[in-house]
Amino acid sequence: MAKNNKIPQNKLFQEKKLSDFYWAYADILRGIGIPNATYDQRIMAFMAVKLLIDNNKLKFNFEYKNNFGLTDKIYKKYKAKNTKETFKNIIADIENLGQNLNYFKQEAKYNPDDNENILSYLNHPKVFILGTYIEELENNYLEMVLDIYTYKANFKDYPKEQYKDLYEKTISRMKKLSGDLTGQHFTQKSIIHLMCQQAIKQIKNNKTLAIYDPTSGTGSMLMESAFYFKQHTAVDKIEIYGQENHAQTWLLSKIFLEISSLDGKQQGLKNIIAFGNTLTEPAFSDGINGNDSFDFIIANPPFGVDWKHDYDTVISNMKSDKPNFLVVKDGKKIVTPRKSDGQFLFMQHIINLMLNEKNRGKRAVAAVISSSTLISTGSNKSSEAKIRNEIFGRKLVKAVIEQPNAMFTNTDISSNIWFLDTEKTENIKVIKTTNKEKDLYSKHTAPLDKMKNAYSDTNIEDILKLISNKTEKKYISKNIKPENCFAINISQEVGSKPIVLNTNIDQIQKEIREAVEELSKMTALW
Repeated sequence: MAKNNKIPQNKLFQEKKLSDFYWAYADILRGIGIPNATYDQRIMAFMAVKLLIDNNKLKFNFEYKNNFGLTDKIYKKYKAKNTKETFKNIIADIENLGQNLNYFKQEAKYNPDDNENILSYLNHPKVFILGTYIEELENNYLEMVLDIYTYKANFKDYPKEQYKDLYEKTISRMKKLSGDLTGQHFTQKSIIHLMCQQAIKQIKNNKTLAIYDPTSGTGSMLMESAFYFKQHTAVDKIEIYGQENHAQTWLLSKIFLEISSLDGKQQGLKNIIAFGNTLTEPAFSDGINGNDSFDFIIANPPFGVDWKHDYDTVISNMKSDKPNFLVVKDGKKIVTPRKSDGQFLFMQHIINLMLNEKNRGKRAVAAVISSSTLISTGSNKSSEAKIRNEIFGRKLVKAVIEQPNAMFTNTDISSNIWFLDTEKTENIKVIKTTNKEKDLYSKHTAPLDKMKNAYSDTNIEDILKLISNKTEKKYISKNIKPENCFAINISQEVGSKPIVLNTNIDQIQKEIREAVEELSKMTALW
């Protein structure tokens, strides 16, 4: 009898590159004339469904030759004249075909429309219009797509902690076709670990830990934070809360949360990712349902994103009796950052939450990534300087770290991390990770695209020692007084080690005499 040489699906997936199914589907789309700028939407829509299928969250699968994995009784309900019509019927009823779900129902107010069932958003005009993507394909092409995702995109044994990386790789590959994603900078784990480690002393004795990210993206910072605190503290009840304005990314974050190993649902805890614009309709403007505040806030707000269309709403809120932001005034005039960059608005939102009256008696900490310009842009009369002066003056900024370049996959932009704490500090510790005395970063063990650097455990330990140490390290760190501080130029405050020049006067004079004599000889020849 011949040996069965069929390769197991999990082994097959490991041997295949992710690009195998990206480009296989893209080739079909190209052939039927679909604009290449929209390939990523279609690829991600089918991938979202396949992630749920391979994690046993849906009653059906893509194996159309085997009744889509449905029992005969259920299959009869959807069966039509061909694969395409049958699959359309299944997708139209997708919200009734879920199973083993933990986080796929949340209050409708947190979702794009008045529907609590998250599965409905896999086929929804505001999120993934899967029905339309199916309709545009001829029956044979649809079967080809289903085969691609069945045999080339198998996620059954894919490490759950790498789902975020899977999304990033998908977006990175599609960027050339769909255009640049302005402001979207994926945060590597070592940065998240540094941000969390600084907060551990403050939250380690909490009975329940509530983490919040106002620009949560795929939820990776929230989930990685939860995993990190679970491993490094005795806290066993961890809740995560986030908000994301990009509908497809929001849905993917719900999927990643659903198939992650977070077990809060079994403990009766909430893990909510809200859809919407944090600047105009913050889902958690009053903390957790108005009953409690967040213990740890972590964020990487978009860099350089225009918010002029939100200006009127933001100003109206700042003038209200219950603003969602730390309001900064120059006399009676409200001060706002430039309309071309809303980073400070997210910072003001975070600080407002930290200072919420429900936080009285409860310490709150935050770690926020910003572009490096945010801490120094503009003259003392600029709006950014006035906002900084207000923030610094409240003595909430414990430290600011200037990160090395090449820390993100899709940009090499320079950036800072701001560490905020409601326990007031008399000095702001500024730290430069790139210096000639002791670099506080390492080469990334698995570099990807533009991401070349990372923080090792030793780097993190060294940085935290610098933050807590009251003394200054001349070329690495410095203490800055927050009073009347409008800007901090970290490179000037803690610059590189100066070059030591040869100061032997006798030697210098000898070299000058020799040079003069040589010049005199040349002049005589002329």
